[in-house]
Amino acid sequence: MNKIRGEHLKYLPSRELKTCAGVNYGGEVCCSADMEVRLQARAREKHDKATRDTLHRLQQLLETRGTQFHSFFKDLLATSKKGFHEMFKKTYGILYEQNSSVFTDLFKELENYYAKGTVDLVETMDNFFNTLYQKMFTVLNSQYKFDSKYLECVGNNMKDMRPFGDVPQKLSVQIKRSFVATRAFSQALTVAADVLKNMQSLKPSIECAAALTRMTACSACIGIPGNVLACGDMCSNVMKGCLAHHAALDSEWNHFVEAVDKVADRLLGPFNIEMLVRPINLKISEAIMNFQENSQDVSQRVFTGCGRPVLGRRKRRDNREVPLESLNFDEDLPTDDRSPTTAMLDQLVKEIRKTVGDSRQFWVYLPYQLCNNGLTVPPSNTKECWNGTRVDKYMYSVSANGETQTLNPEVHGGGPRPTVVRDQIFALSTITNRLRSAFNGQDVDWIDTEETWYGSGSGSGEGTDEGPITDDEDGFTEGGSGYKPNHSIPEQPKQVPPSVHEDTIPPRVDIEPKNTSGNKTMVDSGAPRPQMSLTRALTTYLFPIAVMWFGGCLTEWL
Repeated sequence: MNKIRGEHLKYLPSRELKTCAGVNYGGEVCCSADMEVRLQARAREKHDKATRDTLHRLQQLLETRGTQFHSFFKDLLATSKKGFHEMFKKTYGILYEQNSSVFTDLFKELENYYAKGTVDLVETMDNFFNTLYQKMFTVLNSQYKFDSKYLECVGNNMKDMRPFGDVPQKLSVQIKRSFVATRAFSQALTVAADVLKNMQSLKPSIECAAALTRMTACSACIGIPGNVLACGDMCSNVMKGCLAHHAALDSEWNHFVEAVDKVADRLLGPFNIEMLVRPINLKISEAIMNFQENSQDVSQRVFTGCGRPVLGRRKRRDNREVPLESLNFDEDLPTDDRSPTTAMLDQLVKEIRKTVGDSRQFWVYLPYQLCNNGLTVPPSNTKECWNGTRVDKYMYSVSANGETQTLNPEVHGGGPRPTVVRDQIFALSTITNRLRSAFNGQDVDWIDTEETWYGSGSGSGEGTDEGPITDDEDGFTEGGSGYKPNHSIPEQPKQVPPSVHEDTIPPRVDIEPKNTSGNKTMVDSGAPRPQMSLTRALTTYLFPIAVMWFGGCLTEWL
């Protein structure tokens, strides 16, 4: 196109054009048909880039938060595993080392659940305590010989014996609820980021491209300087028409935001994963102590049910001959000495909840956000703006928000939903249902999720129908109602000039959690930590040592 310089304009018949025909008073323009095609391609490219950049910013923010949450949880598990190993090795010595696979397998299963979601947590805990029960029964009755059939009978009677007290039942419920909620929270961030990424592949329609050309390029064809911007209301209509398929995600996205907020409350309260994982060594040690305190009664009941075992003479073996298993508790530990704290977890969850919460109605605000990015003249109701045909007031009203744009004067309906849009709505619906199940303490089916520590969470699956939480066995009460989603349509943004919506996209926030005091602090989770009495502490740590000493002496006499 020739440079527009007053008398040097070269006008051509407007009938050669399609989009920019008739935009001036005389019916002639300085653009050729080829120029119009190039202008339209440029308008589509600029719009596509602006849309992708806006979606990408929120995508990156969610990905960063998700990676932080994943890294924190991975460090938490590694730290807990190391502390477990150090405590049990000091307390139970060689007995622990000889049977360490029971405990290492438990941590592996917990890690596998978070990584893949294919582990049955209740079954895992049942198997752990069943195996621990058989191992401890054998140690405490070392004067007898037990074959595999007898030990199978011992395991079958565990639930009736309740050798560990109520610890297995409580710990199993707590682990299931906390790990399900933690994984659902992490996967939700992954799914949301994937949705934003996939929507970036959606290209503007031909009708949208024509409207973008009329709004941003046709003014130059009649010699109007490029610094004259479009009227705000016109831009709103053009963007709403161009982004009609994006607006189709709004309702399901808002349900997703609500579900994330609910699960965040759980993670800050009764489902706090750190309050469960960090002291897990004490919980299991308490179970072992319960067994030791009732070992004689348990043994007699087993002998009554399974028969009196045969006395066996065991050969003395030097400790150096004991085949100790390779302990890999030091793998994947944090690279520094800083242990994750509850304050850090609480702050991270709160920041993630705010980031997701700020994106409520993101998709219906998206047209305003793009218009505010240098495309319009504020305020919208002015005569000093380009209205699509000349510099004058824009006479049409702003179209309603949402996917339906049949009354839009600039861009009519965009046709049937593309496959990529339907897929993202389905992904959001699926992860929202999983979050609701996690909030209610129910199992979640992760069969179709990618098997990575931090992978895609989109796909199908519903929570199992176990009903809402009604018990308070782990210290909280739900009142029996559970979480019921609000399916009402969220309030749409009011029709106001685009400048009002300049802050609708969540602002960039600091990625690293801030601590204004400079010191690490612990945040009270709402429930006081029980204090162990001196007598119980001595029993917990000294009694196992006495048992090992007595067992060693007994093997010397036999």
